[in-house]
Amino acid sequence: MSRQLTERRTLNAERKPPFPSCDAPRYSACVRPRDLAALEFPRVCARLAEFATSSAGAERCRALAPVADRGAADAALERAWQCFRLLEEHGEPPLRAFADVRPHLRSAAHEGFALDGKMLVAVGQTLETIRTTAAYFRRHGDTADALRDLPTRLAAFPHLEQALHHALDDDGTVRDQASDALARVRVAIRRLRESLTRKLEELVQRRSMADVVADTYVTLRNNRFVVPLRAGAAAQVQGVVQDRSVSGETLFVEPLFAVELNNELLLAVREEELIVQRILADLTALVGAEHEAIAHSVDALIDVDCLVARGRFARLYRCTRPTFSDGTIALRAARHPGLLFTGRAVTPVDLLLPVDRHVLVVSGPNTGGKTVALKTLGLCALMAQSGILIPVAEGARLPCWGAVFADVGDEQSIERNLSTFSAHIANLREIAASGVDVPLVLLDEPGVGTDPEEGAALAVALLGFFDARGARLAITTHYTPVKLFALDSARCTVAAVDFDVDTLTPRYRLVYESIGRSLALPIARRLGLPESLLAAAEQAQSQQARVLGAALEHLERLRTQLEAELSRASEHTAALAARDAESQRLAGELRERRRSAWADELREARAFVRQLKEEGRVQLQGVRAAAERAAFQRFTREQEAAIAAREAPATAAADRRAPVDAPLVVAARVGDQVAVGDRGIHGELLAVDGARAWIQRGTMRFEVPAAQLRRLGRDAPAPAAPVTVTRAVDEGGATELNLIGLRAREAVERLEDFLDRAVQTGRDSVRIIHGVGSGALRRAIHEYLSTSPYCSSFRGGEGSEGGAGVTMATLRG
Repeated sequence: MSRQLTERRTLNAERKPPFPSCDAPRYSACVRPRDLAALEFPRVCARLAEFATSSAGAERCRALAPVADRGAADAALERAWQCFRLLEEHGEPPLRAFADVRPHLRSAAHEGFALDGKMLVAVGQTLETIRTTAAYFRRHGDTADALRDLPTRLAAFPHLEQALHHALDDDGTVRDQASDALARVRVAIRRLRESLTRKLEELVQRRSMADVVADTYVTLRNNRFVVPLRAGAAAQVQGVVQDRSVSGETLFVEPLFAVELNNELLLAVREEELIVQRILADLTALVGAEHEAIAHSVDALIDVDCLVARGRFARLYRCTRPTFSDGTIALRAARHPGLLFTGRAVTPVDLLLPVDRHVLVVSGPNTGGKTVALKTLGLCALMAQSGILIPVAEGARLPCWGAVFADVGDEQSIERNLSTFSAHIANLREIAASGVDVPLVLLDEPGVGTDPEEGAALAVALLGFFDARGARLAITTHYTPVKLFALDSARCTVAAVDFDVDTLTPRYRLVYESIGRSLALPIARRLGLPESLLAAAEQAQSQQARVLGAALEHLERLRTQLEAELSRASEHTAALAARDAESQRLAGELRERRRSAWADELREARAFVRQLKEEGRVQLQGVRAAAERAAFQRFTREQEAAIAAREAPATAAADRRAPVDAPLVVAARVGDQVAVGDRGIHGELLAVDGARAWIQRGTMRFEVPAAQLRRLGRDAPAPAAPVTVTRAVDEGGATELNLIGLRAREAVERLEDFLDRAVQTGRDSVRIIHGVGSGALRRAIHEYLSTSPYCSSFRGGEGSEGGAGVTMATLRG
């Protein structure tokens, strides 16, 4: 043990200085305790502490405070965000409850001091937690750059951990294997104890002792083994009385033969205690030799516990990482953490203030959520600057403020003899005198508690005062002059809490660029206040207040109506976009089908050649004349050449999307002698079906393209006048097409047929009428024309041609 102590002291002397705590705040924001309490920040920290594993980690969570340094706050947020991502991807680190052993480490550094076994076991368990936690971050830290310092800060002490585990049981008892001397003395103790108890048990179990012993067991008194004897018969056994029962009827006697054995046992037990004490002192010295390095590792472990607690908090409440802006406030779908802690559903609120606006004025009736919105903004700011992820939607932005001041709720001080109004004024005086650069100031009903006219004037003055000093201000108000001032000021953004004026129920969201009515009288009427009283109150209202109230009510109903219409228009636009996308999809499918048709035709042509060759071989076996064989081979070669010639332009023809199923009119009639192309291949025309025809030559029947047929004279073996193959087109040769009222898909199909006929009849240009409408039909037509093989160019119509409702297309020759 002494050799281990010397080695550990040498290693401690060579160890580099430990890393400082990276999560300790370096620059505190100027936030007063009263502001933290008013915004319920201590409640957030207390809830966060419940996610910590250790009491020290929980205390560090409760001690979190906002910092004014943007770099420090951003780094703390990034660490919390990356820890949250690690928990999401790789699960929890192996953190378990550990003791804050730092005070005991300082004690262990004193020469000759010995920690008890339980505390040394706690040190060993903490060292094990440090080692396994460091391994977790070392294993998964490649994706978390901001946490790469943790494995280094969580320095492990495997030799010390092993020594403690080898010497101590989980309950702090020193193991026999800790020392050879301890093992020997414990063997002696067990031997002496067994011998002594066996002899005493033999004594009390003798029949002759039945009237002497009070009970047949052996017990301890004054650390010596004794037997219970009846008080009246105890003199029959020579020995030393060590104790007596409460009733006095039983004496606990150490027989004379047991005295020597008890003495030997006591000496052995004392020797065991001395050996155990030396072992504990040696183990304590090992710990003391590393006490500073261990303390820094424990401090890092507490940091990790607090960090993981923030990750767990973010997982439960669906928090995100905000970014610090240069002035913009953009918190969408923000939820007040205190409401989340209740477990009830929370309606999110959008808190928005552009960089060129410095004041947010929220108005509307009581119970509508004005104060909650105000506190949500302040609390999110405090959490973000404390390195805690906030419960808002992704993409949140807000400034890093030098201070957050709040004047929220009813303030009064009985001890200082201050009324509510006076308490508010005293608080505002402190805020105004703070001298902090770019603070966030939250005022709930400024000017309340005094004459409404003077209170409104004071509120307006406060807006100008704090704005002039560069503060960002968010206030709630019922005062009409404050609302009108904010509505007229380019530095202010107004918002009203949304309220159903028909049912007088809040919707708990903010409607921007709107001011809200207080609705005091309608709410009072709904709550059952006598109608006569309400009528008197309405009569007492000033004419200006009544006119403004009626105007606001009209605007609110108009806003609701416009929102409903906007929603319907958005749905209609979305439906049109979906139909347009469907039209595009169907047009694409149509083009693909046409390409597939050409590919199928090519495959059929190749199959025809293969069939022709196979049938030709069969026929050749029965053909003896060399001339006939040569003619047939020539026919086969010509067919192969025809197929090859057709295959080359097939792809271009597919792009032109020429219809493959248009009916054909063949000048040759069934039964006529026809030739295929100009190669002299001929036979009897059996049938024509669309683009395909069948001819008979001798015993063979062939399928050929109808477009290549030429009619021959009935008796002429050579080609004669060509077979005329034309598509059934409109001989009238129309030059314009009206597509108004058609869906995009149907219009494109009709336009394609129309252009095909126009090209066949030699038209140079055509006029396409599609109307103006939503523009969807015009876009579909232009998209088709841009890829059509029939069209070389197109343009919108001139005024004399029909304007925007017409497209002029120039056709390919």
